Amino acid sequence: MATRLHTMSLAPPPWHKLKVLLVDDQPSAQSLMKGVLVQIGLRHIDTAANYREAISHCQRSAYHLLLVDFHLDNTLTGSELLTLLRKKQLLSADCGIVIFSADTSARVVLNALAVEPDAFVTLPLPLNTLQQKLGHAWRNSQARLPVYKQLSEHGLDQGIRHCKQQLLQHGPDYQLEALLLDMLMEKKDWALARRYIRLFQSYHPSIKVTLAEARVEHQCGDSAKALQLLTHLIGKHPLCLEAMDLLANYQAGQGQPLQALATAQRALKLSPSASHRALQVAQLAAKCRQPDAFAQAGLSLATHLPIIDVGWIICLAEFSASFEQLYFSLDDQRARRQLHRTLTQIAQRAHHRLLPAQRPFLYCFKQLLNARLLLAQGKTLKAKRRLLLGLSGYFERLNKLPSVILADALPLLLQLGETRLIADICQVLKHRDSFDGHSQLRLQALRENNHAFDALRWLESTFKHAQAIRHSQPSQALFHFDAIIHDYPLCSEAHLGRLDCLLRLQEPGLATRVRSSLLAVSMMPLPDALAQWRSEILGRMRTSRQSDPATGGLSVPLPYSVNRDLPPVRIEIWAPLLH
Repeated sequence: MATRLHTMSLAPPPWHKLKVLLVDDQPSAQSLMKGVLVQIGLRHIDTAANYREAISHCQRSAYHLLLVDFHLDNTLTGSELLTLLRKKQLLSADCGIVIFSADTSARVVLNALAVEPDAFVTLPLPLNTLQQKLGHAWRNSQARLPVYKQLSEHGLDQGIRHCKQQLLQHGPDYQLEALLLDMLMEKKDWALARRYIRLFQSYHPSIKVTLAEARVEHQCGDSAKALQLLTHLIGKHPLCLEAMDLLANYQAGQGQPLQALATAQRALKLSPSASHRALQVAQLAAKCRQPDAFAQAGLSLATHLPIIDVGWIICLAEFSASFEQLYFSLDDQRARRQLHRTLTQIAQRAHHRLLPAQRPFLYCFKQLLNARLLLAQGKTLKAKRRLLLGLSGYFERLNKLPSVILADALPLLLQLGETRLIADICQVLKHRDSFDGHSQLRLQALRENNHAFDALRWLESTFKHAQAIRHSQPSQALFHFDAIIHDYPLCSEAHLGRLDCLLRLQEPGLATRVRSSLLAVSMMPLPDALAQWRSEILGRMRTSRQSDPATGGLSVPLPYSVNRDLPPVRIEIWAPLLH
């Protein structure tokens, strides 16, 4: 019975009924491939020349087959397009995936296979061979459809049960075997996973099964056996990137960072466009204090940033965390300067890779990173300026910034005491549904920092009280503003409050306090409400100066303008405060 059903599953696909999407950016190649598909018997064929058209087609129609050229335009590869469509959930489980290319280099083949298509086709190919490949892709999709349907509708247990039934019904199938093992490991049923691994290895061994075996052994505490399995597998299949990824992870976990770095570098060399491998090399290079390896990983990452969505800036955030770890572990100042120059090169390469709409986020992120480095070196005024410069384009639309930038900005704002921006960012994050791993780590560290939040609550209450009495009791309010500045020497709100109170009091001998407050706020970009308050204060100072031209004055820069092409203008500040 099983043999008969398996034979039935090899029946020819109903070519004339299948809907196909063909993605190729070369009109002549697209026309040629479409003609071949028509010869096979396909009748419902849509075409797309770029990723935007492909997304539009998939939003309107459900396809049985997706054929994608690996080399599309300079924006995305075929593999990246496939990843994007999966992330957007625009491909159904019964869509067979085929990536094709005339380029047979190891880099192209490995990157195409890394996204696990149902078939990879090298062109040119005889018509009957192409037909067999497409038939195989379609049958794969039909075999997994009922399993995914059960999994989505009835949960993991039912998905496992149905996958077993499919294997019993249709016989050995690499894809279904790997799917079953993945579900068993997700359920953490290691004993049953081991039983099926032994069964599959006895009559239908495969790379996927060996990889699953290594994972199970590692989870069950036998890391030495897992390392042995992976090392042997790579010896037999030297291009098996997934085995290298696992081996590098397990080596690092076993206290072998140098061996892990060598393994990770080997995998990255074979697949330079894989951002997760570049990040793994960077993390290991930082741990091993290997600046050259770190630089190569960073340049590779920037060249191949996954720009299909916000993932690119998450990659940069994770990379920058490794950069800071390596930067501050180096004692030699020359080595630090060289590493910083390398970071500039990486940023420039990333700028060229990004789309125009993404580049403002990169500028913002660079300023935040520089602010963190400056704070760590005690250069707080420069750090504050960098931080506010980075955020200045989004002061009134913080909801447009990716969570990873907001999460990176919060600790810096907390340290500087910028309560208004902290409140605005927290309000934005409150309405975000999900966070990337990097943002989760940043936010969790903040949640656990009780001292910082206790200090923030004190700061907010003190500032609120000082604001309430600023008009009626300026001397008392000034005392509170000075108390804030003692703990938060660059807090914008506190310095504006101090200037406001000093202006109201008009007491002599306060020049130093005026100068320090002007320095903290005059050349800084500020949110609109604070910028208006600052303009009001400086306007009152100008008026007072003009009403008494005989008194002296101090030359200071006007407030920061978002138009960075304009040089700062200098004015005379109200003289009586300075005597």
